[in-house]
Amino acid sequence: MRNRLLLTFLIVLLIGVQTPILQVEAQVHNDLEGVKVAVYDGVLGVTSDPRESSAAALYWMFRWMNATVEMVNSSSIKQGILDDFQIVAVPGGYAYNYHLDLGYSGANAIRDFVGEGGSYWGSCAGAFYAFEEFEWSEYGETTTQYYGLGLFPGRGVGPIIGIADWPNFAMTDVQINTTNGLIDLSLEPSNHSIMYYGGPYFETEGMEGITTIATYSFNELPAMIAFEHVNGRVFLTGPHPEWEEDSFRDGCIWDNYLEENGSDWELCKKIALWLASGNDAPTSPSPDSFLIILMASIGIIGIAGLIVKLGSK
Repeated sequence: MRNRLLLTFLIVLLIGVQTPILQVEAQVHNDLEGVKVAVYDGVLGVTSDPRESSAAALYWMFRWMNATVEMVNSSSIKQGILDDFQIVAVPGGYAYNYHLDLGYSGANAIRDFVGEGGSYWGSCAGAFYAFEEFEWSEYGETTTQYYGLGLFPGRGVGPIIGIADWPNFAMTDVQINTTNGLIDLSLEPSNHSIMYYGGPYFETEGMEGITTIATYSFNELPAMIAFEHVNGRVFLTGPHPEWEEDSFRDGCIWDNYLEENGSDWELCKKIALWLASGNDAPTSPSPDSFLIILMASIGIIGIAGLIVKLGSK
């Protein structure tokens, strides 16, 4: 009887050793392995080797994060291709062109994707396209536009006169909210120098559920925000952290003469991990965890066998 109770205890212990290890592995990720990211081509044309654009920089950045990345166009989005992905990234460019290219059905496909648990990354024009409404100033004239996706219920305002008057661009400093309470950025530098090319700031005052990830040093207004939308997650940025101004690894040469005070891709990876954790991205235990489980199992089974053998004498 005593041996039987001890054997039962060892079996329970065997299960107990495996479960916490697998749970921890499922929660901790250092990259986007197993996550599928769709990068909208921004009317540039689908290619497996994109270059010289925000879409290209996003493509290579997510590849660097070890995600499975595909360029997608408006036709495939309208046909439901986003069902195969966890994140859709909409690049810089011209939001009005996106509106014309995607139309009602494409926009609705993106809204449904996010509403049903997918995640949205919007850089510059991709952020403008996510607004319910935004203000745009160009050549001394200001207009208010209402053709966006409505993922962000507030307003966006851009370009920001004083950083770089449209259509000019410049590097600009942003202050990272390292204690934002939503995404762990505690190890990030408090200041990042990032490419600015006509992007918005976000009017978030009085709004609940919107987390400011970074503010422009120029005016102390939100430069990056993150929030949940229905069942999905959204990250919007006015500047372009996907561009690497001192490297060709983003697939772009044109911006390499600008000086960058360190890469922004580690910051982007932390944000992307938050986006990916909001859906059912597949996960796999590491080889080290399997080895630990195997060794523990062999040891416990060996002890159990010894107990059974002694009990039979």
